[in-house]
Amino acid sequence: MENKLKAARKAIMNSSYLVCLQGHNTSTDCGCLDYRDPNISFDIEERYGYASEEMFNTSFYNTRPEKFFKYYKEILEHTGTPGEGVLALAELEKEGILKCTITREIFSLARRGGCKNVVELHGSVFHNQCSHCKKEYPLEYVKNAKGLPACEKCHKVIRPQVCLVGEQVDNALITRAAEEVEKADVLLLVGCTMAQKLATTHLKYFGGSKVVLINTEEHYSDTRADIVIYGTISEILPKIIHGESEDSEKL
Repeated sequence: MENKLKAARKAIMNSSYLVCLQGHNTSTDCGCLDYRDPNISFDIEERYGYASEEMFNTSFYNTRPEKFFKYYKEILEHTGTPGEGVLALAELEKEGILKCTITREIFSLARRGGCKNVVELHGSVFHNQCSHCKKEYPLEYVKNAKGLPACEKCHKVIRPQVCLVGEQVDNALITRAAEEVEKADVLLLVGCTMAQKLATTHLKYFGGSKVVLINTEEHYSDTRADIVIYGTISEILPKIIHGESEDSEKL
């Protein structure tokens, strides 16, 4: 492990344009609701009578808004807190090493942790808008609304600015993410495998020298990365950027 930490530190700290792909395991690490987890998904379907994917859907929002928001407000109760790993990303950005963070998670962990240059491909639960007049509303307004959250101005239902199942990602965000990855000489993947969509979508644009992967789950595709370290981002990334070693664990 110590040798891998040193190799990852060298690649990251010597990079000229570091870009991070932040996967959904980072959200779990920070305490967000992981509706992909089989146990959580089963519990949700038992209580609501619908699967998560059915409810977190644009057609469900349009046709069953009461049930949609009942489930959505439960998601808002578990937005997590940026952990040490996310704070380490912000530190790298502040030092001028990390140039951009790209994510599909909807809890704005990177922004809340202090990162400024973030591409949130699927939007954020912290961004809500009136479906008619486009007035902005904070997360707390939606979470605390009794029944359907309605606009104070025109009384139309508020629309969470997240990419629901069945919707296309904003082309401008896709283009920006691709351009950032094209400029990267080192790509840092945290909380995802090399086979997940966040990685496969953007790796085709990467022409740099090193891919560093940090994740809790092993996957056969990870052999395509140059440096692979298994563990949580909160555990591993601070050790990398602060140059900490693990004398008790040798390769």
